[in-house]
Amino acid sequence: MTTKIKLVTSKFSPYCHRVEMVLIEKNIPYEKQEIDLQHRPDWFVKDAPLGRVPMLYTDGKILFESITICEYLEEIFPEIPLHPKDPYAKAWHRGWMEFSNGVLAATFGMIWSQNQEQFDLKKAEVVAKLVILDKYLKFNPYFDGNKFSLVDICLASAFKPLTFVDNKFTLEIFDLYKNVATYAEGTITRGSLSKSLPSDYEEIFKLYLERKKSHLLTMSFSL
Repeated sequence: MTTKIKLVTSKFSPYCHRVEMVLIEKNIPYEKQEIDLQHRPDWFVKDAPLGRVPMLYTDGKILFESITICEYLEEIFPEIPLHPKDPYAKAWHRGWMEFSNGVLAATFGMIWSQNQEQFDLKKAEVVAKLVILDKYLKFNPYFDGNKFSLVDICLASAFKPLTFVDNKFTLEIFDLYKNVATYAEGTITRGSLSKSLPSDYEEIFKLYLERKKSHLLTMSFSL
C-alpha cells in the first residue's frame, strides 16, 4: 500500500527544511503546502498540536516536531537508509541530532538580539557549540565518513542560517574552527538542502531580520 505524504511547511523554517531534505534524499513522493505563520489558517490552528511547522500528514494521520518526523520517515521508508545500522552508532547520531537543535536555538537567539550585549552573549553560545562539535567531529566528508545521514541533515539545517549571517555580517564565527567550517560548507551545499530552500531565501531572511528588529541590522547587510 502506498503511503500518502503531505508536508505542511513555511519557507523560512530550518526545521521544515530538514524534513524536506529527508523526503528528497529518500526519494519519497510528497505534497507540500506552505503557510504564512503570521496568518495561520484555521485548519492549521485546529490540527497543529503546538501551532508550528513542520507538520506531516501521513495517510490522514498527523505528526509534528521535525526530528520525530525524520525518524518516522526513516522507519517507514527503509529502502534508502539515513541512519547507521549499529545500535550504538545510531544512538550516537541521535544525540548529535538533538545537539543541532541547540545550535539553531543559539543562532536564532543571536538573530533575535536587540542590543550589543545580548548579541555578544548569544554569539558566545554559538561559539561554545562549535567548540564542542570541533572536539568530536571526525568527518570525511560527512559526520560518518562517506555516508550522508540524518545527523548531517539536522546539522545542515542548523548551519544554513548560521553561515548565512556569519557571511553577510562578517561575524568570523568559524574562523578558529576550520574543521567545522569545512564540514558545514559540505552539508549546506548538498543538493537536497538547496532544493528545500525557497529561491528568495536571502530576501526572506532580510525581511525576517527587519520584522524582529535584529541588532544585526545595525551592521552592514549586503544582498
